[in-house]
Amino acid sequence: MSTTKTPSQLAEEARQTANDAIDTTRAYAQNAVNAAGEKVRDLRRDAEPTVEQLAARVQQAVQRGLDAASTTSARAQRRLEQAADVTGRYIADQPVRSVLIAAAAGAAITALIVLASRRSRDDY
Repeated sequence: MSTTKTPSQLAEEARQTANDAIDTTRAYAQNAVNAAGEKVRDLRRDAEPTVEQLAARVQQAVQRGLDAASTTSARAQRRLEQAADVTGRYIADQPVRSVLIAAAAGAAITALIVLASRRSRDDY
């Protein structure tokens, strides 16, 4: 028997070796893609509860802010009502003094407006 191979046999062996290398590379690449996909799925699975927890915390913080704003608004409304009641009682108890205070306040505001308009004209 002859151990010498013909060029076509050598070519066939080279072709088969190349095909084996290609198949091995494909299998390796497919395994790498599968492992990466599994890692992405694991990361997504791990991240979902964290994102949901973060969203829940943000929602709770927003709700606390809304509650605080509502409470502050109600408190301010009560204080304005109390101030209006006190002012109304003062006006009822001291009508002449109330008119004099209002006239003095009006005069002071008018004087400030006149001064401001004069300064504004002087600047131009």
